[in-house]
Amino acid sequence: MEFQSSRLPLNNVIINTGNLLSLNDITKKPGQNTTEELVEALTITLKDFQSTNKIDSIEDHHLTITRPFEDLASKIAEHEINDLKIGLKIFVENDKEQQMVEAIEKTFKALNISSVQNVILSYNNKQSEGQNDVIGKIKNIWQTLEKFVQEKKILQIGISDVEELAFRTLYEWATVKPSIIQINLASCCVVPPTLQTFCKDNEVQLLTHSDPNDILPEQSIQGLFGAQLSLKWVVRFLVHIKCRGVLTTKGYLVSLCND
Repeated sequence: MEFQSSRLPLNNVIINTGNLLSLNDITKKPGQNTTEELVEALTITLKDFQSTNKIDSIEDHHLTITRPFEDLASKIAEHEINDLKIGLKIFVENDKEQQMVEAIEKTFKALNISSVQNVILSYNNKQSEGQNDVIGKIKNIWQTLEKFVQEKKILQIGISDVEELAFRTLYEWATVKPSIIQINLASCCVVPPTLQTFCKDNEVQLLTHSDPNDILPEQSIQGLFGAQLSLKWVVRFLVHIKCRGVLTTKGYLVSLCND
């Protein structure tokens, strides 16, 4: 299915996939990687939009598209907020403060929440930047996340897919220390013992994952929209029931623009 980007009336579009656990077509495919899951979720959401023309909202020059009859806020409201653990992973390709703030605030609004337990940053370096440039951009993003922690809107912040030197540099520099680091075992089959020791000594959670750093490649965007839109950010949200560790809600918000 190819969605015609010419149908988008505004330059900025946010696509809210809703709760993927309510989609049998996706939940029956546990072997999907993250990109395949996201592309299929977007395909279903855009197909529903084409058939119903349901626009969730237009404000601040953003068009928001959701699946018909999808209500994330109601799903989350089925439980006391204190009984839930809500985590976000934010995939970005630049260090613009406005886009990071937008990603968090739009997700809070979609879920009708005012805070989350943790946010993991995934910075996709597409420009073949040097290590110092990458660290500098991560620091810029980190300062934005620290503001949310200081405002008590985020409890913990962490980072994904950075080299050990970059992580140590960030840790020593940061006002709010990273409490989580995610390592992709596809690119690092063995976690360096020095990193393991550092995390243990500083009470940092060292987790593994299988998310691609480039979560929505250009060819996937082209296939979905028939045009080369620019990806601003992707947020994946996960909602667990604390006492049981049961995942109740999972989905994505994706922001693109017609630059």
